[in-house]
Amino acid sequence: MTDDHAKRRTAFVDKVRASREHLVDLCTKLVRAGSENPPGNTSRVVDTIAEALDSTQGISLERVIARTPIVNLMARLPFAAPGRRLVFNGHLDTFPVGDPVRWKLAPLGGVVENDRIYGRGVSDMKGGLAAAVLSMMLLAEEHAHLTGELVLALAGDEETGGTWGTQYLLAHYPEAAGDAMLCGDAGSPRVVRFGEKGQIWLEVSARGIANHGAHVHLGVNAIERLMGALAKLSGLRDMKCPIPAEVRTAILAAKSVSEAVSGAGEAETLQHVTVNIGMIEGGNAINIIPDSAKARVDIRLPLGLNTTAVLHAVETLLDGLQGIEHHVISSCEPNVTDPDHEIACLAVRNGEEILGAKVVRNMRVGFSDSRFYRQRGVPAIVYGPSPHNMGGADEYVTIDDLFAVFYVHAMTGFDYLAPNGSS
Repeated sequence: MTDDHAKRRTAFVDKVRASREHLVDLCTKLVRAGSENPPGNTSRVVDTIAEALDSTQGISLERVIARTPIVNLMARLPFAAPGRRLVFNGHLDTFPVGDPVRWKLAPLGGVVENDRIYGRGVSDMKGGLAAAVLSMMLLAEEHAHLTGELVLALAGDEETGGTWGTQYLLAHYPEAAGDAMLCGDAGSPRVVRFGEKGQIWLEVSARGIANHGAHVHLGVNAIERLMGALAKLSGLRDMKCPIPAEVRTAILAAKSVSEAVSGAGEAETLQHVTVNIGMIEGGNAINIIPDSAKARVDIRLPLGLNTTAVLHAVETLLDGLQGIEHHVISSCEPNVTDPDHEIACLAVRNGEEILGAKVVRNMRVGFSDSRFYRQRGVPAIVYGPSPHNMGGADEYVTIDDLFAVFYVHAMTGFDYLAPNGSS
């Protein structure tokens, strides 16, 4: 890093640190622009972001509608000299508010209280969006001193699978991919997430023979058959998982920090197949033997396994069970970015710079749109605020967490797009 660039970086740090109030104001505006999914109408939050970016010179905007009412947003900021493209990806939609009576504060009020910001989606992920948008606005002021391009690829349907959001943008907009990607989805400022477990959503159905509940000798209970099949599927938890050594090392090295924010047992969960029976349906009366039943099962698999191997194990476990069928609802493979990749190292360095505490690299137990980037060979990490009451009443983030995520977005953008990279 040249002396001149070092001075510019120091000045940019001061500019970022001075933007705390602007960040909070933008985040509250995004929360107030409700974008619950369903129904998935993201037009208001897109308008709010566009209004913020329209005032910044050098940024081009395009609303992308793949399927009404879902609106995606592409924002591009080219710099003075050719170079690499960095993408800030994020999702515009949120979980539904649910029963507003359960909320102490207005669900879409964007209320600031006790150094917290409250509202539906503030952690998942209006806070991350605010960090990305304000970072782009500040980086635009460094136009003459940076290289390449910064892109915001903001998707409207992450909560319902990403078909009309990130997947559509990556399929139709080459600039949505880039050389590296940073996503501000829910997480923790103490942890840079470099990979995600794979997923199989399975529906298991059972057929039986209906009859009166007193005449059990004349019927076959489909629910009991289903219970037997589900018990068999619990055997997936015993599958051996040949996790790559460098990933297992990262998981174990992160354990003390990561489990402090994500809960005890996270390291074990990341290294094993998990099975969650999320839904069961069957029967229509207490005194009738049910002739049909079904369940939906959420299976997560660690790096080192693949969906083919796990589905083969499913076939083996269910083989020979009478009246049992199954089919895959959706699936994705485990995916990972090298934990020592530049984008991860920059996020760790900048996180430690703002927090004054150790930041670790780890996998993520859930999935995000980052998987679509890794499937295309784009290095991708997730670095977002700690979620509180995510999906429940009175969801909030702390302003300190939000500012740390913003700092890492802005400074990682500055470093990655520097004339000589991050050196």
